[in-house]
Amino acid sequence: MRRLVLVIGIVFFVAVFGFAATKLEVWEYGMANEFVAIIQELVDLEFTPATGIEVRIVANPYEGMQNKVLLAMVSGEPPDVLSGAADHIVEYGLRGGIVSMRKEFPGEFEKIESRLYSGVALDHNGHGFGFVESVGAVIGYQRLDIFADLGLEYPKTWDELYKILPRLKANGHEVAWGYGGPASGPQWGALTFMKQHGGGFVDPVEYRSQLNDLGTIAGFKEYIELYTVHKMPKEINYFNMFRSGELAVFFDTVTAYAAIDMGAPELAGRWSYGLIPGTLKEDGYIDHQGFMGTGGIAIAKDSKHKEEAFKYLEWYLRDDVQIRIMTELPKRMVGAMWITGNMAGSRAISIREADRQILTTQLAVSTPFYYYPGAMSINRYVEFAVHDCLQMNKSPEEALLNAHNITEQELRNKLNEYERFIKNLLKN
Repeated sequence: MRRLVLVIGIVFFVAVFGFAATKLEVWEYGMANEFVAIIQELVDLEFTPATGIEVRIVANPYEGMQNKVLLAMVSGEPPDVLSGAADHIVEYGLRGGIVSMRKEFPGEFEKIESRLYSGVALDHNGHGFGFVESVGAVIGYQRLDIFADLGLEYPKTWDELYKILPRLKANGHEVAWGYGGPASGPQWGALTFMKQHGGGFVDPVEYRSQLNDLGTIAGFKEYIELYTVHKMPKEINYFNMFRSGELAVFFDTVTAYAAIDMGAPELAGRWSYGLIPGTLKEDGYIDHQGFMGTGGIAIAKDSKHKEEAFKYLEWYLRDDVQIRIMTELPKRMVGAMWITGNMAGSRAISIREADRQILTTQLAVSTPFYYYPGAMSINRYVEFAVHDCLQMNKSPEEALLNAHNITEQELRNKLNEYERFIKNLLKN
């Protein structure tokens, strides 16, 4: 009888505590299954045994990500933790679907945030709607051998680039934008020049268009003149053209590094990263800032395990954990490149040391794209302005003024549409 009671007690203990164990579901976007497996293994090996919190990580494609999350939120069954582009995360937050972590976890939030790249894109109206999980930026790529053969140095400023451009062209070499150029996200190339001249798209606090500001106009005009005056190629195949030497320099995302490194082994030692050329300021400072994109990770408002979810994020974003993930990724996925939002982790990425220093500098001086209501649709008007100049021969001033007027109207419409959301945020 005693033995039967003991067996029943053990079964009851296992059943109760097995049932009571917290189980988190985490939706990750844009990560391959192999990448998610690395994180899952670390969770199972370290986090769960230390905390008793079980975690299931699910890999999701970018396509349809926002609709899937919104539907899950409407149904009242969202994941506990979810990732996404920064503007998507803030959109969820505006609608009351994401925890304002700066307010719900004061002190602890700031401590974690201090280890990450700037989270201003996620910090709408003082609400820390998420942590920066990943970053991306535009950077330069240079053929060291071409510069050495011609006795030239990689340009520190755009003015220096304009001076050496005729010499490069005369020897059969071009300089061009890949991502950020007319054929692929021209608004981000234009934004780089706007920022270096002190301008931008929209003031995220005052909700007003900056497209009519003097600095914005100057930057946009300089971007357009790359093609109208300096005759840069409007469209490139960066890999083939860089490999053949047709491109001496191109500007693209930081992750294009992996394609060149793995796909063109014959160029080993003959190329490297280069900072985005900068604009010289009156005090002698050269502003190299460019566009930075951020991916965020957040906690759903309807999660039944917010405290446990925050513990998971606290662990996941630790320096040592992110360093191990970045170290393991190239071993499991040869040629893969992903830039963690954790600053210490980003310095552990498997690239050459000289390139790591340039990457670290570019990330440090680049600034995230600030969120504002309607940002996902409004920034396209700058893209339209680029095409108006390059295809319809409009002047930069005329094209940008048109984009400014449309943006102002769109901002007013979006503020009316979002009024109830913004009022609710300001109450909290």
